[in-house]
Amino acid sequence: MGIVKINLYKVVAERKLDAKGGQIKINNNVSIKDLEDLEFNIPGSAGIKFTFSFNCKYEPGLGSIEVEGQIFFTETQDKIKEIKKSWDKDKKVPLDIMEKVVNAALHKGNIQAIKISEEISLPSPLPLPKVKPQSKAPAKQK
Repeated sequence: MGIVKINLYKVVAERKLDAKGGQIKINNNVSIKDLEDLEFNIPGSAGIKFTFSFNCKYEPGLGSIEVEGQIFFTETQDKIKEIKKSWDKDKKVPLDIMEKVVNAALHKGNIQAIKISEEISLPSPLPLPKVKPQSKAPAKQK
């Protein structure tokens, strides 16, 4: 059991045309905004929808990308009750569950931010791999 699906419902991107040049700093942040019951027809199983927000800000004032969505999570009924009780008490989720949910939100948010950043001419929010030519080793002398 675990994450079943991730749905996005909001993607907003903006690049400021009057931004100053110089060193660009990119800040990524993800947060869990809410959770609610998810109905399943599987006996003994229960689910939760985690609503998340992923924000990518380009400083100083260059632009931003915002992605919002829901993560559908299934678990045993006892575990779901424990998660909901913890959330209702102090807006926290057990660490093992939070790790899975936040990593899924980061993954989905970063993929969307990479796609969108290219479309609006912002740098990729994650460093992309680069190929470097290998330097040739000196030839062996006979």
